[in-house]
Amino acid sequence: MKKRILIVLLSALAGDMIAAETPASIESLYTLDLQNKFGSDEAKLLKSGEQEFLTLQKAAMTSYTKGTVILVPDWSQHAASPRAIDMLRQQLVDYGWNTMSLLVPEIIPQPDTENMLVYQDLLAQRLTVMMEKAKAPYQNIIVIAQGSSGALVNQLYQSEKLIAPQGLILLSAYLAEPKLNQTVSLALAQHKVPTLDIQQQVDHPFAMAQAQLRLQLVRKHLKNSYRQRLLPGSMDDSQYQHWLFKEVYGWLNAQGF
Repeated sequence: MKKRILIVLLSALAGDMIAAETPASIESLYTLDLQNKFGSDEAKLLKSGEQEFLTLQKAAMTSYTKGTVILVPDWSQHAASPRAIDMLRQQLVDYGWNTMSLLVPEIIPQPDTENMLVYQDLLAQRLTVMMEKAKAPYQNIIVIAQGSSGALVNQLYQSEKLIAPQGLILLSAYLAEPKLNQTVSLALAQHKVPTLDIQQQVDHPFAMAQAQLRLQLVRKHLKNSYRQRLLPGSMDDSQYQHWLFKEVYGWLNAQGF
């Protein structure tokens, strides 16, 4: 009996040591940090299959509601990223928009085609849940997607693996591999979602490399609603974020939202 108890205790101790040695994932750390910072009023868990993921949700602070803006940060950022995402989710509520910001899946180790497809599938699953949550009669859904996450979301609309929103705003969208980056431009031209394509003057080279090609492909494929803008500065600058908000708000108004 004593021997059996000793074995059980040693097994439990070994399990605790293994658990202690296993580092927490970046996503779980972001989840805990954002829950602590924003509390249950904003930080809400949604479920995709068996997996839960965090969103930050804010209701419109106006007497009317135009719809919901879903914000998708770059895969190296979190749902309250200071690189424009948090500014947009905080300010748009004062202009009639609910906002939902997504904690994206953890960044892939190697951006090859196979890993990219796995990440894209996880992203699609989460966005499908968020679209369903945001859906309301007579209201619009706008998706603002950044960096490599934005590039993949753009492709999901072209392949019709996601229900199309009423508008798509891309912030410095790119994939850091030349051939894959070209497919982003083609997908953008082929799907029919009205698109505002914003780049920054100080940007990733792959984000800038396709600007001219995108304009050419949009004309070739007769995409009706596409606007490309180059803004001065970078996403880390407060002045850039000021101009970015004006650009986003102006485009939404021009689209009739």
